[in-house]
Amino acid sequence: MPNKSKWTVLTYIAAHNNLAQLGKRSLTEILNVGSTPEVVHGVLYDGVLPDLHAGAAARYVMGEPGLVKQQEQLGSFDSGDPDELIATAKWLFERCPAERYGLVLWSHGSGWEPAESEEIAKAARPGARADPIESKERASAPGSRALFRTTLRAILKPDKPAERAILFDDGTGHSLDTIELARVTGAIAESVGQPLELLGMDACLMANIEVAYEVRKAVRYLVASEELVPGHSWPYKQVFSALGANPDQGGADFARLVVDRYTEFYAANPPGAGDVTKVALNLGQIHKLVRATDRLAEALRVDMSKVGDVLWQVQRGAEQHETQGGKRQPSKFDYHLWDIGSLATGLAGSNSNSDRVKQAAANTVKVLSPGVGCVLAEGHRGAWFDRINGVSVYLMPPKRQRISPSYSKLAFAKDTQWDEMLSAYHEYFG
Repeated sequence: MPNKSKWTVLTYIAAHNNLAQLGKRSLTEILNVGSTPEVVHGVLYDGVLPDLHAGAAARYVMGEPGLVKQQEQLGSFDSGDPDELIATAKWLFERCPAERYGLVLWSHGSGWEPAESEEIAKAARPGARADPIESKERASAPGSRALFRTTLRAILKPDKPAERAILFDDGTGHSLDTIELARVTGAIAESVGQPLELLGMDACLMANIEVAYEVRKAVRYLVASEELVPGHSWPYKQVFSALGANPDQGGADFARLVVDRYTEFYAANPPGAGDVTKVALNLGQIHKLVRATDRLAEALRVDMSKVGDVLWQVQRGAEQHETQGGKRQPSKFDYHLWDIGSLATGLAGSNSNSDRVKQAAANTVKVLSPGVGCVLAEGHRGAWFDRINGVSVYLMPPKRQRISPSYSKLAFAKDTQWDEMLSAYHEYFG
C-alpha cells in the first residue's frame, strides 16, 4: 500500500453545462498548484469544450505543478449521477490514501440546458413526448439548481403535467438533493473508514442548516456559500497553495483558510456578477445551532397567533435589505432560503409581545457567533450582507407559495419543530 499523505483532496468539477469554460479554468488552476508527497490533489472534470468531444470527461491525479501523474479518460460520463461521484472518490482515495480526506463539489448546481433537460425527460418518461417548452422552463427556473441529475429525473418522472408542476414548483432540489448528498458522503466515508475531514461546496446556496445537518455524520467540516457563487469559483491557487504550505493543519484550520482566501480574493477582484458569502462550519457542533433553532421554532409555533405578522415583517425586512429593495437579483430568496441570523436578530429586536420568542431568537443569534457554536468563520462582501451570519434555513413565505411536501423527508425537519412551525405560519395566514 502507498504511504499515506497528510491530505488527499478530490475536486469534482461537474461542468457539463454552461459553465464548462469556467470549470476548465479551475482545473488548470489546480493542475498548476500540483501535488506534493504530503498533499495530493485529484480532479474529475466533465464538460463540453471546443477542444473536447461532446460529453468528454476525465479524472486526474495531479503530479508536480503543471504535470499530471495519472489520468483516466471516461468519454461519455454523467457527473450528475451521485453513484459516479462515489466511484470517483473511491478511485482516488484508494490510490492515494491519506490521514485526512477532502471533497470539493464544483457545480452551478448543475445548471441544466434545455437540450439536456429534454434528454433527461425522455429517459425519465420513456415513450412520452418531450415538451420543449417544459424543458426550457426547467432549465431557467430555480429548480434547475439541483445538484444531481437524479433529482431532475425524479421531478420529471410523473406522467401527469400537474404532478410535475407541483414537484418542480415546490422544489429548489434542496430536499431531494440533500438526502442524496447524505448518501454520497456516507458511502465515501465508509469506504475510507473515517468521516470526510472537509466538504467544500463550490456551488450556490449550499450553506444551509438542512444540508449541514443531513451530512453531519459523514463530514467533520463544511465550507459553503448561502448566496450565489461568482463565476470564477474558489480561488484554487490561493487556497490549495496555502494547504500545501502547511499540510499538518486539520479540517478546522483549513475550513477557516478557505473562508479567508475566498473573501480576500473577491475583495481584491470584485465579481462582475454574483455575490460573495462564505462560511466554515464545525459539524461536530451543529447540534447547538439545531437545538437553538428548534427552540425558536417551538416558541414561534406556540405563539404564532401573537407573532405571525411580526415574522412576516421580519422576513420582508431581511429581503428588502439584502436585495437592496429588489434591485439585487437573483438571490437566495428566489429559492426560499433565509439567513437564520437575520431572522433571529429581527425577532429578538421586534415589538413582539412574546417574550419566549424574543429569548429564543436572542439565543439563536448568540449560538451563531463564531467560536460559540458550529460557526468557525464567516466572510462576505457587500453592505447588504452586513446582518447575515452565514447559514440559511428554508422558510417559505406564506403569501407566495405552499410548503414543499418533500421538506418533511429531511433529518432537520424530522428532528426539530421547524416543519410544524412552517405549517402553523401558513395556517395563520389562511
